[in-house]
Amino acid sequence: MSITVHPDIAHLREHVRELRRELRSVIDDWHRLSTEVRPRLHAIYHAHFGELERELQQSALSAAEMFRRVELLSIKHERGEQLTQQIVDLINEVVDKEYARFAMRVKEAFEMDQRQRDDAERTRTGQTSDHELVSMYRTLVKQLHPDVADTSKNDAEDGGVWHQVQTAYASRNAGQLRSLLAVLGADEALTREADDWGIDRWRHEAEEMERRLGLEQRKLRRLRAEEPFTMERDLEDEGWRNRHRDELVRVIARKKDELRESERRYAELTEGLVPRGQNPTKSKEERSFDEDFMTNTYFGQR
Repeated sequence: MSITVHPDIAHLREHVRELRRELRSVIDDWHRLSTEVRPRLHAIYHAHFGELERELQQSALSAAEMFRRVELLSIKHERGEQLTQQIVDLINEVVDKEYARFAMRVKEAFEMDQRQRDDAERTRTGQTSDHELVSMYRTLVKQLHPDVADTSKNDAEDGGVWHQVQTAYASRNAGQLRSLLAVLGADEALTREADDWGIDRWRHEAEEMERRLGLEQRKLRRLRAEEPFTMERDLEDEGWRNRHRDELVRVIARKKDELRESERRYAELTEGLVPRGQNPTKSKEERSFDEDFMTNTYFGQR
């Protein structure tokens, strides 16, 4: 007795394969932008504006910290509380802790060499690994092992995927590992030749692949809409560079004015008490230095 195969299965199988190819293309683009284009644009930007950015980040951090001290002291003052040395010290300690992560980011960016940055990053992320992360990584490594992988594939393509896997694992990017699993067909649907899956299972597989493709496409669009990618053409324009340099100078002057005003108000509230020094404790955030600094500090303190 022959087994009747649903006529839509062949179409769904091909649709899933096409979705898999599209997903691979999107992941390749995201990886190229993240690991090749972004570092190149950062280097160009830093060569033109690095010193001004350093001054801006330090001025912005100092102004924000002092404003926060004044804000908390003003709340106490408006409530009619006497601003004793103990209260001032407590508020300064709170603000030091609030801004410790940003202070460390600025320190890493401008005062540490790459080895020191790597050490700081390892301290933040810790040495323990999430079980799911390790499991996905091991599955992908097995898929790419020469004894398992399709030897007919292009060596350069295999090397590119291997690099993507290593990068995603090193940055603890679980979403990227999941997408790579889908692309490589680590699940049964894309590796089995037998026709033992029913139509409902194939429909579910197509829906899941469409969902994953949509997610990666949205992620790629967001990446392209961020700095420094939006600056790529501008960085080649001398006129734009001059205007941007002038703008940075204006912003630095504004931040310094804000700092002086907050220092004046702080002196009034505390009757001349000097704020405590910063205590930049290391953050336990699990984001990479480059992504966090460039997103939230380098281009974020405008």
